[in-house]
Amino acid sequence: MRTLFKRTLFKSAILKNTVFAVSLSISAVSLMAVPTLSVQAAVPTDASLLKLIKVTKVVEMMNDMSSDSGITDQVTQSMLSSLPVDNLSTDQRQRLEGIISKYSKEMTDNSDRDSVNQQVIKVYMETAKQHFDQAEVDAQIAFYSSKAGQSIIDKQPDMMKDYMAKVMPIVMESTMEKVQDIMPRMAADIKALKIEE
Repeated sequence: MRTLFKRTLFKSAILKNTVFAVSLSISAVSLMAVPTLSVQAAVPTDASLLKLIKVTKVVEMMNDMSSDSGITDQVTQSMLSSLPVDNLSTDQRQRLEGIISKYSKEMTDNSDRDSVNQQVIKVYMETAKQHFDQAEVDAQIAFYSSKAGQSIIDKQPDMMKDYMAKVMPIVMESTMEKVQDIMPRMAADIKALKIEE
């Protein structure tokens, strides 16, 4: 009788341990799944992102940048600097500048502004949803709605224009140095391929 009792007790203990282990495993799996669902940050709503776009003046800044005559001048100067103009007469150079200016203005034409603005808003919202959660969007709205936030937003275009004017020569010089170093070697490597035309 004692042996039967021990066996029953032993089987009961194994059964309890098995049930406990299975329960523990189910609980562990459940606990691992719960934080993923409950801790996962909320995706920003379209309404909050539209508000963020409004307070940060994203569309206005894009419109100001595209209608800025300075941009057209920069495009013109960039095109001119990439062309061999040293051997041109004054008249030829002026005509070339006129042609480039004409096409630069076409490139910065704002006739499709509404369509572009809608695309800018759509892309901004899609991108923001990938990088910000609702709390972060709300925090940005709160800050940029403040007096200090609006002051920063208003100063940003001029600051960026000054920054770009100072940094672009550095970037261009570095890039040109690399191009001058790389191009002869790259041409030699391509020539070594003996590609027939």
